[in-house]
Amino acid sequence: MLPGDNSRRMLAHPPDIPTMLGAIILTSLALAVSLGWTARDNRDGLRTWTQALCLTAGGCLMHALRGTIPDWAPILLGNALLSLSLSLGLRAACRFHGVQENPWAAFLPPCILVVGLALLMDDFRYRVVLASLVNLVQVGLIARQLLLGRYDFPTRGRNMLLASGAFDILLAVGRCWGAIFLPHDFQTFFQPSPLQLAAYFSAFLLLIMATNGFMMMAKDRSDARLRQLAMRDRLTGCWNRVRIEEAAGQEMDRLRRYAHPACVILVDLDHFKNVNDRHGHEAGDAVLRDFAQIARECIRATDILGRWGGEEFIVILPMSDLPEALVIAERMRRCIERHIFPQGLRITISLGVAACLATDTWTDWFRRADAALYRAKAGGRNKIQIEGFDPPSLPANDSRHYVSQLVWREDYLCGEPEIDAQHRRLFEQGNALLALAGRTSPPGEILAATRALIAGTCAHFATEDRILAAAGYAGAAEHARIHRDLLARGETLLQAYGRGEIEPAQIFHFVLHDMFANHILVHDRQFSTCFAPSPLLEPAQHSSSQPLPRA
Repeated sequence: MLPGDNSRRMLAHPPDIPTMLGAIILTSLALAVSLGWTARDNRDGLRTWTQALCLTAGGCLMHALRGTIPDWAPILLGNALLSLSLSLGLRAACRFHGVQENPWAAFLPPCILVVGLALLMDDFRYRVVLASLVNLVQVGLIARQLLLGRYDFPTRGRNMLLASGAFDILLAVGRCWGAIFLPHDFQTFFQPSPLQLAAYFSAFLLLIMATNGFMMMAKDRSDARLRQLAMRDRLTGCWNRVRIEEAAGQEMDRLRRYAHPACVILVDLDHFKNVNDRHGHEAGDAVLRDFAQIARECIRATDILGRWGGEEFIVILPMSDLPEALVIAERMRRCIERHIFPQGLRITISLGVAACLATDTWTDWFRRADAALYRAKAGGRNKIQIEGFDPPSLPANDSRHYVSQLVWREDYLCGEPEIDAQHRRLFEQGNALLALAGRTSPPGEILAATRALIAGTCAHFATEDRILAAAGYAGAAEHARIHRDLLARGETLLQAYGRGEIEPAQIFHFVLHDMFANHILVHDRQFSTCFAPSPLLEPAQHSSSQPLPRA
């Protein structure tokens, strides 16, 4: 026999429809057995999908037995089983997403199909059209549920399901078109026309694609749940260090790419060791659980609460500047202070707050928050501190006017006396503006203080650019560009505030975050190596620094 004889024989005798139906039946049963064996419960709809596969096998078996059983059985019962399998597919998708299934959407199509087929018993072509249209509607309902579902895990399984659904819809449209315009291909059910064979072969492939897609969808969600469990603290339900560091990295990327601000709050339960020593670890665990619950109620849905270790917790605040972070920190402090914990215990907390800077690594950002927390604990506990600022107490009923005061520290010196003296004056002018936030000040007063600060900043930038250029600083040109950008932004804010288009909080944020925290305390520190340390002052003495008097 020549090598090409087998291929020619296969082309001369293509597989018949009963054989293809047998393949679909065996594949459906094999998938049902393997899926049902591994599905421990029906939480993800896997058992419901298994039942749909069994109905598919039953419907195809009825059709394969045509000629040996009465015609009404495969026409009515066989098609009803196939339509019910799609209804169970819709139920499985609803169960997977935890939504209530609409019984009308699930079981009305099979009823319409059975009634219609009963009226069209003598016309095979129109039965094909009706069955294809009902199939199209049911697949569309499943696709709609898949698209409306919420996904916090990879969607590759859903995409495979949608792809198989789209192919099934094309197949149904093709069968409708063929039954209407190619009647010679649809004389009988077992007629092995090319269109019929293509339809059943496609149905065989779609069965495998859809089942694998659903299994993949369930597996991806299970993997995502396990990952979440691995990233949560068992006692409090808060995120652990792995998730916090991941979230911090994302927020630093957003700040650098889109200039979205972010802050971190580091929290320590004051004298928590005494709780364990005096009341036992069970009471200590109850305190930690209560604290986590209260903290969740104090923060926003987008904020990320984590347990850093022991009695230390951390909160990542996306899209938040320092004034917003301080409002949340004070809310937490007040709620914890007023709460009565198990066994009548009273607990206070100390908090350190730090805003993310564009030049930060996670270590830098966390170190500043940790330093602020240390100052809060060293200052008597039950306090909030920000690295570089000394915040007063928040007003009890109106936190909108709360803004920090700037504190000059000796480690802010760059070593060039004229620049250092101007930095001190800018701190004074900045505090004169920020002091207006602590009381209800008329817009004209805020406008005048802002103009004075920008004028002083403009003069300082000119002096600084001149000195850096004369000193041969390599980054002088880039530093001058940053100065121009800051002045332009300040002038834009000043004009917008004068027209009543923005709130004072945006002015205060510009002063706190952009001008001082991000520029003077970060960018200006980069050229300090060009100058010898100032002979008048020693290096940083963090604990002894005092706020300057306001201008």
